[in-house]
Amino acid sequence: MKKKHWALALPLYFVGLLLAWLFSSWLAELATERLSQSLKNEAQEELLLAKSQLESALFRDVFLADSLATVFTIDPDEAFQNFESIAKQLMSKSTFVRNVGVAPDDIIRKNYPLAGNEKAIGLDLKSLVDQYPTVLKARELKDVFLAGPLELVQGGRAIIVRLPIFYDYPRSDNYWGVISVVIDYTRLMESAGLLSNQQYTIAIRGVNGSGRGGQIFEGGLDTFEQSDYQGLLIIPNGEWWIAATFNVALNDYQKSAIILGQLLLLLFYSGLFWGGFVLWKLYRTERFFANEDVLTNIKNRRFALSYLHSLLSKGRSSKFAVFVIDLNRFKYINDNYGHETGDELLRRVALSLAEVVRGGDVVARMGGDEFLIIANRLNESEAQKLAEKIKRYGESLPITVGDEQIYPSLSIGLAICGEGDGTPENLLQLADQRMYRDKTACASQPTELHQS
Repeated sequence: MKKKHWALALPLYFVGLLLAWLFSSWLAELATERLSQSLKNEAQEELLLAKSQLESALFRDVFLADSLATVFTIDPDEAFQNFESIAKQLMSKSTFVRNVGVAPDDIIRKNYPLAGNEKAIGLDLKSLVDQYPTVLKARELKDVFLAGPLELVQGGRAIIVRLPIFYDYPRSDNYWGVISVVIDYTRLMESAGLLSNQQYTIAIRGVNGSGRGGQIFEGGLDTFEQSDYQGLLIIPNGEWWIAATFNVALNDYQKSAIILGQLLLLLFYSGLFWGGFVLWKLYRTERFFANEDVLTNIKNRRFALSYLHSLLSKGRSSKFAVFVIDLNRFKYINDNYGHETGDELLRRVALSLAEVVRGGDVVARMGGDEFLIIANRLNESEAQKLAEKIKRYGESLPITVGDEQIYPSLSIGLAICGEGDGTPENLLQLADQRMYRDKTACASQPTELHQS
């Protein structure tokens, strides 16, 4: 390469390299943002799934507890006598219930299981300043009410399901007492996966189902202030409000992949630049777009199509015709006599076609064993005569293989300018269809390929 070419190429390369680096840095930043957003979306999906599982599990155990209240509503005194067996069934079917207490006139008389809860027997709920308002709330609603989460004296955190019992409800408002079902809050949260998932950090507020304006009982205020997500968490006859921040920092593998992508982009630019430089040099020394077919030395497909387009675009008043010509049984000759013989036959046909047409006409090889002739200033009858002449002359010139002479066999289809919709494609399609009809007719007539 000449020095002046290098003097031009090197500054351009380094300027392009700088631009490629800036572009790759922008792409890396964009990839980081999109990956972070993808991780956020994934974390939010996990959070919503865990939230749904929590709601489902809580409603299930509350529904079971409510069925216990239904039994007491039917006959409070009879149910009280059989409390242990009824509570045992509830415990066996529930997932997170720790114990069940029944309090006629709001004084705890029975607990199941009793072990560990003996001190609660005889406790007057009215003496519990923090908890008794939730009993009154359930009584006021005449429906289930969730208290808490709160810290238990015996340890752990729990949600207490308050279920008011009335004599002959709903026809009577005569209050009998309350059933308290203790649900293990920690196990409930762990089962849903809200506390153990590394993709997010949560906080929840709404003690006693007070919702968005309630007290925070899980996590901290900073999670609400910096949250990526906030939403409603539905509980029976109340609501909690949940917030979450998503942990979307890229790991080492993801960071390495982005850096590798930058390097690959720079390598791609370098290869593209120097590859283009070499092609540019080749372009200066060779004809990059040739108009001739190398094998037959006649015009090629590119030239023929361009010429046909130019004829139609000029809107000439003079007629012209296109002839699509195909060699019959060319594959047989290739397979049985070899590709060199096939190439020689193509050259011979190309020569005969060039000899039979006028100087201003175009003869081109379209590829394989297909040729095209564009003949100017012909009407339909003249085109038919030329087609017969092409076939007669083209099939009269054999090639010699050993002591055999192989004669070409041609199928020809022609179309006249003005036929069809006037587009080059349609004109060629018409000629092609007629050529195949001629080929079918030729196939039905036995033809000798060679003579000894």
